[in-house]
Amino acid sequence: MNKIFTIIKKELRRFFTDKRMLMSLIMPGFIIFIVYTLIGNFISDALSVEEDYTYNIYVENMPEEYSNIIETDEYIINIIEEKTEIEEIKTKIEEKEVELYLGFDDDFTNKVSQGLKPNVTIYYNSSSTESLEIYTYVYTALSVGSTTVDYNYLVNMNPEVEYNLATNEDMSAQVITMILPYLLIILLFSGCVSLATESIAGEKQRGTIYTILVTPTKRSHIAIGKIIALSITSLVSATASFVGLIASLPTMMNGAASSTNPEGIITLEMYGMDEFIGIFGVIFVTVIFFTTILSIISTLAKDIKEASQWSSVLMVLVMILGVTSMVSMGEVASNPVLYLIPVYNSVQCMSSIFALSFNGVNFLITILSNIIYISLGIYILAKMFNSEKIMSNT
Repeated sequence: MNKIFTIIKKELRRFFTDKRMLMSLIMPGFIIFIVYTLIGNFISDALSVEEDYTYNIYVENMPEEYSNIIETDEYIINIIEEKTEIEEIKTKIEEKEVELYLGFDDDFTNKVSQGLKPNVTIYYNSSSTESLEIYTYVYTALSVGSTTVDYNYLVNMNPEVEYNLATNEDMSAQVITMILPYLLIILLFSGCVSLATESIAGEKQRGTIYTILVTPTKRSHIAIGKIIALSITSLVSATASFVGLIASLPTMMNGAASSTNPEGIITLEMYGMDEFIGIFGVIFVTVIFFTTILSIISTLAKDIKEASQWSSVLMVLVMILGVTSMVSMGEVASNPVLYLIPVYNSVQCMSSIFALSFNGVNFLITILSNIIYISLGIYILAKMFNSEKIMSNT
């Protein structure tokens, strides 16, 4: 028994006296706390509309006694009462130029008093945060009134009418934008981890790295060669993952959507060659960035185990940044300065392309900033290869 305790103490002492190993144990919790706190703040901002936002609403035949519904201090509402064809109004709602249409049946008050249950029609666009926000408020206010004796009417109860004017394209883009960037960023990182970890830390562990280092080749050239080789291999893996994911997405998502929409809502036909080229451009620089960072980690590590521990810490951060694709970031995501943040910029850039809201400036910042980070990483890696202390882990 004493021998067992001796082994336990020896192992625990090794874990808790090794600074690198200790940091790898503590860092995941620290990163999760910091980043999840930031994401919580982002989500809070993203799911709400600015307090000074003005909602444009078409109102038709509204009785005076119901005007208090939209004459509220809670929202700033611009009531449009001009005569406009209903199809034109619906088009404006589809194109997100107007948030809502609120229409009451003719002679609404008399019909209510006679118990004839007149209709209230509300058209909205669920793919617009602002439209959905004001629709929820108006629908709730009217629905509460419709359940009382004095307000006997129906709200959006005609089963033959589609009140939600979000197009299939909008709905497809929403679902794809939420899911695909997150899955892609995880697949890209996962594809790079094993290759980069094995390439340098594995060779240090086996001792074969020293054979390469003593050759007449400059160590900086060895570092650059490894980065290029690893990047090419990772890009092959990334391309295969991308093609497989794109090919399977319609079937996978339409199967899940079939219960609510028999025809499915996911289609890739709305994306052209420009979108796919843009996505692949982001994938290209992201894979090389991951390869460079992971190569630096692999060079710092003593063996594969330590490299894997530090890579798992980085994986946590990548996953959390990937989750931002599932949140409509609004103005936060449109801030060009934030596209200087690696990984985050790739996720948001892919999200904007899949959402059919391509921003050339943010795309350019994403590509150029990642190229700068890659160049800096290669320079650091070359310096590390020239350091005997790092390469021999002394």
